Amino acid sequence: MADAKPEQQPTQIKETITSIIIAFAMAFVFRGFVIEAFVIPTGSMAPTLLGAHMRYKSPYSGYEWTTGPKEYLDQTGTVPAPIQTGVNVNDPMTGQPLPARNTPRLWGDRIFVMKYLYSIYDPKRWDVVVFKNPTDPGINYIKRLIGLPNEMVAMIDGDVFVQPVAPGEQVNPEERLWGGNKWRVARKPEAAQRAMWQPIFSSEYTPISAAAYVAPWVAPRDQSNSWKLADRKDYEYTGQAPTSLTWHPGRQITDFVAYNETSPGRFQVFPTSDIRLSLGIRPEKEGQRVAAVVNARGHEFRAEVAGADVTLQMRQADGINPDGPWQPLATAKLDQPLTPGVVTNLDFWHVDQSMSLFVNDSRVAYAEYHWSPAERVQRSLGVDLKRVQGDPFYLMQPNNYKQAGAHFEFAGGPFTLYRVAIERDIYYQPALYNSLSGREGQPGKTLSPATTAVLSPNQFFTCGDNSPMSLDGRLWGPHNPWVDEIDDTHGVVHRDLLIGKAFLVYFPAPRRGPVPVPIPDFGSMRFIW
Repeated sequence: MADAKPEQQPTQIKETITSIIIAFAMAFVFRGFVIEAFVIPTGSMAPTLLGAHMRYKSPYSGYEWTTGPKEYLDQTGTVPAPIQTGVNVNDPMTGQPLPARNTPRLWGDRIFVMKYLYSIYDPKRWDVVVFKNPTDPGINYIKRLIGLPNEMVAMIDGDVFVQPVAPGEQVNPEERLWGGNKWRVARKPEAAQRAMWQPIFSSEYTPISAAAYVAPWVAPRDQSNSWKLADRKDYEYTGQAPTSLTWHPGRQITDFVAYNETSPGRFQVFPTSDIRLSLGIRPEKEGQRVAAVVNARGHEFRAEVAGADVTLQMRQADGINPDGPWQPLATAKLDQPLTPGVVTNLDFWHVDQSMSLFVNDSRVAYAEYHWSPAERVQRSLGVDLKRVQGDPFYLMQPNNYKQAGAHFEFAGGPFTLYRVAIERDIYYQPALYNSLSGREGQPGKTLSPATTAVLSPNQFFTCGDNSPMSLDGRLWGPHNPWVDEIDDTHGVVHRDLLIGKAFLVYFPAPRRGPVPVPIPDFGSMRFIW
């Protein structure tokens, strides 16, 4: 007779229950101390991260974009209607209106947040961070981290300027009012900058034979017969003489955000001079030269490729000195000149008081120039620093800022251009506090010499990428009493309120197909920079 086996079932059940309890415990620990999931509710970080929104595709250009909700179910404007009725939008690439229609509302992106473990790593400038809202700590906010502890922060002409302040140091009153030469513009790392470029136009979205459409790039009048620009996505030049292609001066380069077109309220648009120019060029013969030029703040900023030689340079080009001497800032050598019959992609950045040239997605040349806040005010607005110290509201008026322009220059014979594009950087708008802030009508924090932020060892400053529609450190009202016990400094985020860094969109906002069923958009999964 075989030996009887002991009964195993009670032991297996016990082990299974124990394993489940341990798994749940580890999941709670992981969620509480390492990674947590959040959903984006609003458009303050659009289009980097999407809150509740509507999605469109232009029948004219094929361009896809999103806008915020137009209609809400509640008085507070926080619950968007599932179907937005009679929505009117314009194609951002061409300006052509789309027929009014009813549009389904989609929910926002779902993201993973790596919680800050200060013994391992600290927050860095340009991180996208989640934190407790200082005015209502029951709500989580997501913004981009702009200012770090122990520094002064100012926003001038859309850019961030900072100056270190040692703990306990008495701040120099003149420097706090944007004077002196210790201020430096805060430049973005490449990955963050790529995420923050905002499209204005690309020739790949040119509508073919669309009525009332005019290409925004203009060729010289006396060479119009040598250029083929109309009704085509690729531009062709058949002449032999040097030529150029200029962004139409009637189409101003501003910080307009297409996402806000359907949002309640009206938004100002400001001229912006931090610009990206890109194209693919296929020369027909050897010896092709090409230059990308940004005209901004009374200066020209130029990147040139001549043979295998690359040059970055700038010069003064205003009414006083319209053709000043060129100042070389950087040179480089390519492995080979532009090759006939081969498309080479060129990408010129003028941003954060720096210039970069990328060739086939690799940066080959980089240069910086250093203007103080006083110099930046003078060159962007045409007035001295004392004017805006005495009248901070001067900074709040878009018409006071100089308009930027852009063009390409070519020499060396015929060629074809592909994906001729222009983009602009995120522009942190100057604005006034509203009636709920307790400071109605005053310039927002960091937006004038009188409101410079001075951050202590545990304070941070944050802003949304959708600057015109983001309620952030620039314009927050009074802190919640509970937060005041931690830190009563207006407009800042104390270290204890930070939750972590957003690093992954793990479940993008779903699309809708021919049937009214949301379809997961896994192709839009992405890291957050």
